[in-house]
Amino acid sequence: MSMKNRSLLPALIIAIVLPALPRARAATQPLPRSTPEAQGISSQAICDFVDAEDQINTLHSFMIVRHGKVIAEGWWKPEAADKPHVLASLSKSFNSTAVGLAIADGKLSLDDPVLKFFPPTRRPKFPTTSRP
Repeated sequence: MSMKNRSLLPALIIAIVLPALPRARAATQPLPRSTPEAQGISSQAICDFVDAEDQINTLHSFMIVRHGKVIAEGWWKPEAADKPHVLASLSKSFNSTAVGLAIADGKLSLDDPVLKFFPPTRRPKFPTTSRP
């Protein structure tokens, strides 16, 4: 096992074992926790994921959510649970997922004009010139 995995392993073990302990949900822990097996995922599969990531060496952290419950999470040093992360272009993935869900729910179409989603009083005024 590499040094990188050794630093992640305690956090991974805690993330897998701690949810199984009966406890009240703390205000600082807003997402519900569960064990991987209780949500239909094997702990070994998660360990295999961590081992595979060690070969790629690109993640700073991860969180696996299944059925609305966190089943595993971990951080590679120097990152930590209480340290804010710069998400950079990851925001695009969240936005595109939200758009896909809105399309699936019939709330928007890819053919909708962007101005449809702004109140008429807030729409920017553009010159109405015709193009050649």
